[in-house]
Amino acid sequence: MEPMLTRTAARLHGNVPVPGDLGALQDKLLFDRPPVGDRLVKFFVLLFLATVIAAGGLIGNSAAVIIGAMIVAPLMTPMMATSLAIVTGDGANIVRSVVIVVVGVVFVMATAGVIALIAPASELITPEVLARTSPRLLDLVIALAAGAAGAFAIGRADVSDALPGVAIAVSLVPPLAAAGILLVASEPGLAGGAFLLFFTNFVAIVAAGVVLLALMGYGRVARQGEGRAARRAASLVIVIASILIVVPLGITSYTVVMNSTLQQQGSSAVATWLAGSGYHAISVAADNGHISANIGGDGPVPPMAALLADLRRQGASATVSVSVYPEQSLSGSTTP
Repeated sequence: MEPMLTRTAARLHGNVPVPGDLGALQDKLLFDRPPVGDRLVKFFVLLFLATVIAAGGLIGNSAAVIIGAMIVAPLMTPMMATSLAIVTGDGANIVRSVVIVVVGVVFVMATAGVIALIAPASELITPEVLARTSPRLLDLVIALAAGAAGAFAIGRADVSDALPGVAIAVSLVPPLAAAGILLVASEPGLAGGAFLLFFTNFVAIVAAGVVLLALMGYGRVARQGEGRAARRAASLVIVIASILIVVPLGITSYTVVMNSTLQQQGSSAVATWLAGSGYHAISVAADNGHISANIGGDGPVPPMAALLADLRRQGASATVSVSVYPEQSLSGSTTP
């Protein structure tokens, strides 16, 4: 088993990692390395600028601007620091890194809320904001892949060019900024969905990072030369930290899968229900056992019983609400 793990680490890392490799990675990621003040200043300055960019892109409904915020945002650093600290059994840096993430989360939401209050926009809840209020199963898969890619790129200096792509792939600051904006807009339910998207990404990134960094051999390097008591203490920290990551990941994964399944069932049932009528589906969403649909058109609305019957046939157990928006056509002329 040990030779196989060593070969795996050598292939993933490029060679068998040595203490110097671990030290270099710790210097790159951990916030207890000097100069501590300078590290924190850089982190929060970049986080503030990323939040301003993200909030502007969300309120202005610009996907390109939001992508720019993803590149600037530094939240991946303390997340990867958490993964490394778990792998090496470093309890102090696990706590320190998680605290920095938590403070960063509050900072982003508060900053985005202030921007929403002063923004000269008539409508805060844009399509780009709404797009970050409901995590999908695809988001979870992307976050797991991005966490593994981030750990691989950070653990190997020769592929560090991939890090900007990792930052673009996974959404961290935008959903937090969306949550802050939605709280200002008095939409706590939607804000909770945006925060769930961030939390799903957070636990998935940390979990995937733990697996990759462990496979790259950094845990074994950290425990070389340690006594039995030190190795036992480090192993206990790793087990406890892993449970604290796996449990919320399992819960959020289950929630995302259930909501995604219910949303698919709802979309299919609504499309069948409206077929042949004067109405079309505008949106269908599912959250915690409730399907909400917005439909537009004119004429008589099909009977609700048909929609509920279709959902029962699919095995869906949910409450359903439908909002009907009659279509209106406006016209005018600027010539007298």
